[in-house]
Amino acid sequence: MIWPQARGSVMSFSFRIVRVSVLSGVAIVAIMAGCAEVRKLTYSEDFTYVENREVKSLMRKMEKGVNRLEKLLSTTSDNGNALQQSILSELGDLEKTTARLSAGHTQTNQLFISDHIEQFITDLGTARMFAKATPPDYSRVEDIVSNCQECHRSR
Repeated sequence: MIWPQARGSVMSFSFRIVRVSVLSGVAIVAIMAGCAEVRKLTYSEDFTYVENREVKSLMRKMEKGVNRLEKLLSTTSDNGNALQQSILSELGDLEKTTARLSAGHTQTNQLFISDHIEQFITDLGTARMFAKATPPDYSRVEDIVSNCQECHRSR
């Protein structure tokens, strides 16, 4: 007689765990969906909410690009055209990542980035223009590398 009661309580305990897990999952999904809806109501239409994990991912991608630029600038290549194309390619990748980070130049919740992104976009365009010149001038690319390193050294 003891065995069926113990078995029933184990089954009801397992059912409770499953029920609580499912309800918790539903609640978490509802809260997450609710946050997105609340943002639509509390922020203006020209405001873009950028998730912190997305910002960190994009910043890591930019860091890798800046590091590659630094490495390219420190190489002595016999093929100046290949070096120029590699630098232009890296600048293009940085521009694409910056465009995603700037959220199309709208206001974002990333205040520090919002304050400085326009100048960075301008600096990238200027560096690209100087790097395309004949002969190429990489001084603006060097400025980007050093400015990024200097700013992030203090963080």
